[in-house]
Amino acid sequence: MAPLSPHERDVPVHAGVRRSRRWVWLGLLTSLLLTVLDVGGGAATEATVAANLSGAFALAPALTGIGGSPRQVAFVGAVATLLALGLGLADGLPTGSWLVQTAVVAVGAGVAGTVAAARTRQLAQLQDRRQAARTLQAALLTHLPATEGLELVSRYLPASAGDQVGGDWYDAVVAADGATVLVLGDVVGHDVRAAADMGQVRGLLRAYAVEGGQGPARLLARVDESLAGLGLDVLATVVVVRVERGAGPAGERSLVWSSAGHPPPMLVRTDAAGAPAVERLQAKGELLLGVFPETRRSDHTTVLPAGGTLLMSSDGLTERRDRPLAEGLDLLARTLGEVAAAVPTTDALVDEVLARMVGDEHTDDVAVLAARVTASPAA
Repeated sequence: MAPLSPHERDVPVHAGVRRSRRWVWLGLLTSLLLTVLDVGGGAATEATVAANLSGAFALAPALTGIGGSPRQVAFVGAVATLLALGLGLADGLPTGSWLVQTAVVAVGAGVAGTVAAARTRQLAQLQDRRQAARTLQAALLTHLPATEGLELVSRYLPASAGDQVGGDWYDAVVAADGATVLVLGDVVGHDVRAAADMGQVRGLLRAYAVEGGQGPARLLARVDESLAGLGLDVLATVVVVRVERGAGPAGERSLVWSSAGHPPPMLVRTDAAGAPAVERLQAKGELLLGVFPETRRSDHTTVLPAGGTLLMSSDGLTERRDRPLAEGLDLLARTLGEVAAAVPTTDALVDEVLARMVGDEHTDDVAVLAARVTASPAA
C-alpha cells in the first residue's frame, strides 16, 4: 500500500476520554464565588444565618462533573463540602441545619462522581469500538500492485470528526487476463457496521475481479446478486474501471468502466495546446448496490493516453453540507486542471488536490485512487 497522506491522522485510543483541568477550575471558582457571596451577604445584612449559601456548594462538583473525571469531581466535592461545613459553623447555623446542608453537598458530590465514572466507561467503550473500526479499515486498504506502465497512487483520510468511521475503500487487482481492475466504493453508514459491510463488499468484488475476462458491469451485477443471495443488508456506491492495453500509440490504455451510483471518475489528458483537459466519466445514473439485484448495468469505454491520469474518489472529497455534490464535482474538475499543470508527479497531484479540496478539517472519510499511464514504450 502506498504511504498514507500526511493529511491522515491517527485517533489515539481513549483520546475522547482525556480530561481538562478547566473543569476543576470551574468547580473551585464556583466554590470561591459562593464563599464570597455568603461572607459578603452576611456582612451587608448583618444577618449571617439568612445569607448562608452553604447548601448551594453542591453546584461546584456538579459543574465539574460535566466534563471532569471522577477524581476531579471528588477533589472539588471535598473542597466544597469543607467550605459548606466551615461557613455553616461560621454563620452560626443550628446544628441540624449545617449538618443537613453539609450532607447535601457531600451527597451531590457523590452523585456527580458516579455519573462522571459511568460516562468515562461509556466513552472508553465507544473509543474502543471506533479504534477497532479504524483498525479494520486500515487492514482492508489494499497494497497496490506493481503494474508495468501504470502508476497507482492511493490515499485514505478518516473523518476529522472523531466520533465517526465509514465504509470508504479503494482497491486495485491485476486480473488473470492481465488487465488491471480499479475499484472505489463507499458503503452507506458511519459506524462499525459500515466498516464491516465494506469488508464484505470489497471481498466479493476482489474475488470476482481477479478471475478476469469480465467487464465492470458484470462484476457489479455479480456482487449485487451475491449480496441478495447471502442475505446481506448492504447499500454501497461503487465505480469499477478495467484498464487494458490499447491498440493505439505506445502506452495508451483502454478504459472500460461502470458505476453503481458513485461520483464520476475524472480523466486528465493533455489537449492540442499542451494544457491539461479534464473529462468526467459520467453516464446515465444506475442504482447503487444492494437495492435491486436484477438491475441492468452498463459498460462504458474511453481511452487514457500515455501521461494521462485517472482520478477516482469517494463523495467525501466533493460533497459538503453547504455545497451540493454537483458544485463539488465542478470544483474538483477545475482544481485538477490547475494542479495537473503545476505539479510533476502523481503523488504530488493527489496530495495537492486533497489539500485544496478538504484541507485539515473534513466531516466524512475520503478515499482516493489515481492511475497514471507512464510513457514507457514497453507499456
